[in-house]
Amino acid sequence: MAEWYVNDGKDNDVVLSTKACIVRNIKGYNFMPRLDDKECKSLLETIDGVIDKDEFMGGVASGFDKETTLRLTRLQILGREASMMADPDRKAFYYNDDASLSIGVGSGEHLTVKAMAQGHDISVYKKAEKVALDLESKLDVAFSETYGFLTSNIKLAGTGLKILYTVALPAISKTEGGIAALTQRVGQYEWQIYPFAERGESADSGVYIIASVNTLGITEDEVLKRGEMLIADVIKAERACRDEIASNKKEQSADIYGRSYGTLRYAGMISRSEALQALGWLRLYHDYDDSGEIKLSWNTLDKLTMDILWEPGAPSRKSSQSAESQKFRANGIRKILKGDDLS
Repeated sequence: MAEWYVNDGKDNDVVLSTKACIVRNIKGYNFMPRLDDKECKSLLETIDGVIDKDEFMGGVASGFDKETTLRLTRLQILGREASMMADPDRKAFYYNDDASLSIGVGSGEHLTVKAMAQGHDISVYKKAEKVALDLESKLDVAFSETYGFLTSNIKLAGTGLKILYTVALPAISKTEGGIAALTQRVGQYEWQIYPFAERGESADSGVYIIASVNTLGITEDEVLKRGEMLIADVIKAERACRDEIASNKKEQSADIYGRSYGTLRYAGMISRSEALQALGWLRLYHDYDDSGEIKLSWNTLDKLTMDILWEPGAPSRKSSQSAESQKFRANGIRKILKGDDLS
């Protein structure tokens, strides 16, 4: 299976990925929290019967082997803690060849159609919409002329659409008051921004999610238009902060940039937090390095960032920080960077 996020994306110095999620529910079935095992099995079978098997592979999550589960976690089809997924026999996942398109069954709502692309690419909405419309033509979807698509989560009722940009903001994060000012700006668009992780080793990664909020009383076109204006503002602000840091603290930034690359390129053991902090400095100073000594493509930088952010969850915090885990992570990073050195 290919990896959708290794493709070269627009504005990928700031935007790691763009995602469109569309949720739907099926008439005749209770919402997921009230669905008993017999009804759930019927729902899974009903939806499985209308999936285009020429385009999508997959099935009930309990049937995935360990290798498939780990791969689908890294490709962002499953949640980050897929190794501890609750009730895998009540969930199903279908995905296309590069996993850029997927259909989740039983994860919150009956159906979740997800389209993903590397970098800034709002065309993901049309791709998700096409799949959603195909499913709607084959299923009796819960819809109200007054409220729109009906969902168990009131925040999704109406359009059932959510757009999410994953953004790397190392410069704004290092600027005093930067995130607070950006949060206020995002709120003016009636969107929200939150850290990729609130706690744990990924908490200080400098990576954030910018997501749409409103689904009731707003059209899909309005959501997309606001999102595109907002992400343009975010990209502009992050690049301006990088310019300021790189110009005002050039020697310090160049030094940390080199040290960060050395740590990633040669470390025998590395924690997730240390790797993400080093990647943040590489991202911040990448376009200002004029030494010619470090060969590093944006594609490689993005792949490393996504790989580490979406490492499959370990059974415990202790095991995720074990020497074995840190050696495995460091070895994977070295191999990828070595490939860039040789290119």
